[in-house]
Amino acid sequence: MSIILFCEYSIPDAHRDRFLTWVREAPSRWIGAELAENREQPGVFVELRRPADEREASEMKKERLEGRSWTEMENWVKGGRGGLRVWTFVPLLP
Repeated sequence: MSIILFCEYSIPDAHRDRFLTWVREAPSRWIGAELAENREQPGVFVELRRPADEREASEMKKERLEGRSWTEMENWVKGGRGGLRVWTFVPLLP
């Protein structure tokens, strides 16, 4: 089964440049993740991660919501910690 962990958040324009600099400063933070910005709504970002199984998906979700990866971004995300939305998706068709 192919699982997708989907994270979505908005970075206000006042913090966007600093966020992009931070992203580019340490590409190792994003290993295993696809990070993309919405073309029609600059500042809206998504992360796609592909955990191996349900256990790994749960660990990734917990880390993303509560762990070290969140701390540095907290002041930039619109809505603070509550502005980070994380969902797990599974395919409907094989």
